[in-house]
Amino acid sequence: MALIDRILATELATRRPLVLFDACRIAARAELEARHMGVPVCVALCDGAGEALLFHRMEGALPASSVLAPAKARTAARYRMGTDELGLLCAPGGMLEGLGAAESGLVLFGGGLPIRAGAAVLGAIGISGGSVAEDMQIARAAIAGHWGAALEKGQGR
Repeated sequence: MALIDRILATELATRRPLVLFDACRIAARAELEARHMGVPVCVALCDGAGEALLFHRMEGALPASSVLAPAKARTAARYRMGTDELGLLCAPGGMLEGLGAAESGLVLFGGGLPIRAGAAVLGAIGISGGSVAEDMQIARAAIAGHWGAALEKGQGR
């Protein structure tokens, strides 16, 4: 993509939130990556406030993943960072130590990433079903090609 196209896409993206059409495209990318890896997963996408937009469960995904994927997306959206990064901050001695015990439904391990356009958080994705590394790889692949969405700090680089 040319530099001007990338700048234009980012500017346009910051002017509108993630919508169902976008969520469907991102989920399709996630499923494609998961199938390529041979890992059945659940995919959840939410808007910038952490409200659900889409849930997708691949055949053979772990039952617990149906709860974890939406929780990962919600956590990433509400805290504006990847769940892996938040987990490090909440670990003993971290700046947010104790937060995990204070808020139910918070996920403090990888698989949830915010979807950004510039500084704006448009929404978030949650992947569950593989190892933490596999979930993160699928989430990164799903958002990497989305218009205006770039892997930045807080998106599991």
